[in-house]
Amino acid sequence: MSQSLPLFLAPILLGIAGAFTPCALGVNAVFLGTVLGKSRAHRVREWVIFAMARASLLTLLGLAFGLLGQTIQGFAWRFQVAVSISIIGLGLLFIVHSLRPFPLPGFSLAGNRAPSSNLGVAGLGALFGLDITACIGPFVLGLLARTVLVGNWWNGGLVLFLFGVSLSLPLLAAILGERTSQWLVNVARQRRLYFFLAGGGLLILLGAAELWLSAAGRYSM
Repeated sequence: MSQSLPLFLAPILLGIAGAFTPCALGVNAVFLGTVLGKSRAHRVREWVIFAMARASLLTLLGLAFGLLGQTIQGFAWRFQVAVSISIIGLGLLFIVHSLRPFPLPGFSLAGNRAPSSNLGVAGLGALFGLDITACIGPFVLGLLARTVLVGNWWNGGLVLFLFGVSLSLPLLAAILGERTSQWLVNVARQRRLYFFLAGGGLLILLGAAELWLSAAGRYSM
């Protein structure tokens, strides 16, 4: 159980860091605009719907990659090392991007559909769950790569679910406090470098840990 704690803590920390990246500001603004003027209880209820819808699609990705890893449990040690190094590389790219911006890996399964409050919070959550922006792309790819290494479908689903919910956690604080939404924007802008360093550093640690475990023969058993 103690060995599983860092595994499940990582997606939570990465999700919170991703919520404060520049790409997340637009998502936060759309959601906060949707719940503006509603009672606190109503805002919390809509946050739950939004967060669950957003996380559910990421969870499906995690399940799929977990199953993929499960079917190739006997993959070569060199492949394990290559995947571990790629996770470290994603972390380095994320940190360097904060100092010298360049395109980061990202992808959208939702096409070019623009978000609209008419979709409702469930629709918005699903839309943003399908849209892996460049700011969180390295996090998602890193977690999926690790999911393949672990080769466990429920583990992959849970890790991506925790990441998806954590992306929306700061929004919960924003809807509970009257001035927290502006604080959210200010922190994201003023402490941008810290969140990039924290997120990138965590990816590097995850990749290094997997590299060490691969060398120790954990996945060749």
